[in-house]
Amino acid sequence: MKKSSGRRLAPAPLWLVVVLAATLGAGAGACDDSIGPGGAGIPDVSGLWSGQYVVTGCTLRSASDPNYCADVFPVGASLILEMDLDQAGDEVFGVMGQGTLVGDVDGVIDENGVLFLTGILGSDTLTTSEILAWQTGLVGDSLLGSWRFEVVDQADRGFGIATVDANMRLLGPSVLKLFGCPVRDELLINNQLSGQLHAGDCEFADATLFDLYRFRGSAGDSVEIALRSPAFDAFLLISDVDENELGADDNSGGGGNGTDAALIVVFDESGTILLAANTAFAGESGPYTLTATRLGPVTARARGVRRRSGGGGGAWIRVVGGDGDGGRKRSARQLRTFEFRANRGS
Repeated sequence: MKKSSGRRLAPAPLWLVVVLAATLGAGAGACDDSIGPGGAGIPDVSGLWSGQYVVTGCTLRSASDPNYCADVFPVGASLILEMDLDQAGDEVFGVMGQGTLVGDVDGVIDENGVLFLTGILGSDTLTTSEILAWQTGLVGDSLLGSWRFEVVDQADRGFGIATVDANMRLLGPSVLKLFGCPVRDELLINNQLSGQLHAGDCEFADATLFDLYRFRGSAGDSVEIALRSPAFDAFLLISDVDENELGADDNSGGGGNGTDAALIVVFDESGTILLAANTAFAGESGPYTLTATRLGPVTARARGVRRRSGGGGGAWIRVVGGDGDGGRKRSARQLRTFEFRANRGS
């Protein structure tokens, strides 16, 4: 395990102390009367955490590529961050993944749930990312706060050194999520939800925006899930609760411009799936509707691919149709972007 860099971090910002005092004082924090790895009075932050951080600023030094910040860390971009933490008393240590960059981190957590971390990611790669300042507070099942990191070009690719500031929300293992994005709402059968994609929403690796929803089907249900928008080319991605893709569609839903998306899901057993309301191309945004319509029995010729949702103990679910390539949502448009936009499993 890498030793701490020894850099002294500033005290927790006032806004974070106020939020923690109000929320944890109301009993919403994860800390309770039981004694966990932190011991009495110290909140437990051990386990798997994932979420997305939103860039608030990027500054270049000694760069021959002046567009690096605009290309890779534009203000408002949402990028994925994951970490697996262990804890002994108030000492916290583990592994963090920022895109394809991985490294050891360590730090401390105080009795108020404020977590401080240091570490260097990607020490054996072409680019390194060092945590300069990390301050997050434990609020319920989330770590909320901000961080600053320094990206260093170790292979003379032109961008030199970039200092990036971001706000973040990391979600605990009990939270339903896809690539660090939490579920916004639940879609019910024979119902419709309305939403709006806009800057600051969660993003896939191809920089397209998405909102995430949950749908629970009963054994024997055949349901059409349709994503429609008058403003963008709709892309629908369905996964299980363990973030394994079950199906994707781009244009099977028809619509006025032929750009709506739809998939049929057959539940051989009761189960839960995740629905990502997404755009086909980066830069698109606007209003949409997401609809679940009960269908009659699906014919044998249209049975689709039968998969077990959620691993060996999950439900058998079949997804019928789909002309979308969900894999490209986790692929790279270019190497530099891939380093920081890659989702887990890429």
